[in-house]
Amino acid sequence: MPSYEKAAVVQKRMAERLAEVLAELSSFYPRVLEIGAGTGFFTRAAKERFSWSLYLACDLLPECACFLEPLGVHFVVANGEDPSWVRGTFDLIVSNAVFQWFEDLGESLLALAERLSPGGFLAFTTFGPDTMREIPREPPPGLLSLPRLTSLKPPGLEEIRAFRWQEVLYFEEPLAVLRHIRETGALGGLPTRWSLRALKAWQQSYERYKLEKGYPLTFEPILVIWRKVG
Repeated sequence: MPSYEKAAVVQKRMAERLAEVLAELSSFYPRVLEIGAGTGFFTRAAKERFSWSLYLACDLLPECACFLEPLGVHFVVANGEDPSWVRGTFDLIVSNAVFQWFEDLGESLLALAERLSPGGFLAFTTFGPDTMREIPREPPPGLLSLPRLTSLKPPGLEEIRAFRWQEVLYFEEPLAVLRHIRETGALGGLPTRWSLRALKAWQQSYERYKLEKGYPLTFEPILVIWRKVG
């Protein structure tokens, strides 16, 4: 996880942008539930920008506790994709760079919407299909376009924000691109084992993307915020 904390530059920018937009909507969210809190990128960004009475963060990895508990939030090891364990309702349910991993995002969004208080917000960032466009592969199924994501809006929720943007990282060599993908667990669609021949071929093919700044790797972050009517 320390390698992720250092390498996940785009995920950190996404967290900060999500926290900034939420701070524009309110300076206080009484009850907050964060899905897939990880090492606390969003949690820290939120703490700098708005306040709450209760903050419950969940993640599948127990080791996330050492990042989150010092921030003064409650942490539980739980699966955010199936929030049947959640008790009560929340004024903000939020997730940063996690939903691309869900197998059935539509069902998860419906379940999360049921756990919103009237007037509560469901806010998230995720990655779109243009992410890692330099990597020749079929886009992973979890990378949904903005129109597809907005079509999954649960009944009873209204759209507050929905937009996409582009982030580009530059690396000194193609191998550094591979290291970044490995350290962040990003959706690269690449093999876990390489023969020397395959690795050299991949490096040669990546040469065509070289720019003055270095070798680019493109990301398509998407930000969506819905509010429960009532």
